[in-house]
Amino acid sequence: MLARNITLDDGRRYALYLAWFGSGLTKVGLTATERGTDRLAEQGALAFTWLAHGRLPAVRAAEQRISASGLAPQRRRRRVKLAAWWKLPDETQRRDELGAAYQQIIEAVPWPADLDREACAVVDQVELFGLDALPDSCQEITGLSSGAVLSGTVRCAVGRDLLLDTLHGPLLTDTRLLAGWPLHLTNAMPTSLEIRACDYARSNDGADQASLF
Repeated sequence: MLARNITLDDGRRYALYLAWFGSGLTKVGLTATERGTDRLAEQGALAFTWLAHGRLPAVRAAEQRISASGLAPQRRRRRVKLAAWWKLPDETQRRDELGAAYQQIIEAVPWPADLDREACAVVDQVELFGLDALPDSCQEITGLSSGAVLSGTVRCAVGRDLLLDTLHGPLLTDTRLLAGWPLHLTNAMPTSLEIRACDYARSNDGADQASLF
């Protein structure tokens, strides 16, 4: 984890990326090159392309310039990402949208001289995550009570979210809710779960960025 006010060169190479989470939902960010695509998987990026590579000060400066331009924020809220799952365009359109966003950034934002810019090469992860086979609707787990049982088959795994096929129907859960719970093989009916219908249509997005990423 890196504090956003740290710009000192730590000697490592960093990658600047442009991630796509749905139509009109791009995000700019950076990650240590040695981490590969782990950061994109953690965020649940449905498609992405690298923008540039370089040392931390230059990559950070480019990230901040892109964010300040209004072309891509440094954060997308979870609820907005989830809402986009049920409105995804086909792969061709996803690639076209991300490619257009890439081109707009390249043409509009001044780049630090010591960055190695990358050509647009879209990596689409929708099928990898299982989002090409979504149910028409699902419910979301919001809490687990003492003695709770959650059992099912993983249909989608996107970032920190799991969509499970269960005897109770499709259930979405934030895996942070599962921290500390034991895992056992069972065919039991899900019980003692706090559940609500998934309704992300009124989600508000925000471009504010937390101090850590």
